[in-house]
Amino acid sequence: HLAKLMQEQYGIPFIQVSYFGIEDTAKALYDVAEFFKSPSIIQKTQDLVREEIRNVMWRIKELRNQTCGKLAAIYVGGAFKAFSLIKALRMLDIKTAVVGSQTGTFEDYNVLKSICDEGTVIVDDSNPGELSSFVIEKNVDLFIGGVKERPMAYKLGIGFVDHNHERKTALAGFKGMLNFCEEVAATVSSPVWKLIPRRKGV
Repeated sequence: HLAKLMQEQYGIPFIQVSYFGIEDTAKALYDVAEFFKSPSIIQKTQDLVREEIRNVMWRIKELRNQTCGKLAAIYVGGAFKAFSLIKALRMLDIKTAVVGSQTGTFEDYNVLKSICDEGTVIVDDSNPGELSSFVIEKNVDLFIGGVKERPMAYKLGIGFVDHNHERKTALAGFKGMLNFCEEVAATVSSPVWKLIPRRKGV
């Protein structure tokens, strides 16, 4: 909103980008480079993206052995985060079974619908009871959310990955995506979830 206001009042252009996940980070860098219409900037950006992807993809491919076929639920503050998370999880061969946000707009949910797999439950400004019922129904292996969703996931016997602003591990950029993948793989493959029975409600 601030960027739009500055464009309207002062003529300062802006580009909406996300630096979470390999796909969105690469697109963000390409979009910025294209904005300046400089062949040298575009070439340097392409070289940088190629090198950064090469540095992390070998490890991400290894982690897929632990994550392939898993199901995830996502509930975050803004829908823009959910877009990037869905794409990032796909890189680990994880399908999103439930997704929602607290502040998404009608347009946001249309985008969510377009990038989700068929049968994905999409919720808006949900509550713990509703969320837990969908999580149980879809039998997810992983819940990604904020601090308020952590107790719910643990009570249901489901692995949880924190995705709030107070994290101590960076998730931005290519290295951030590797950090995210490492955490997701460690969470879904932890033996503790075999010892904790799944519950039918919170």
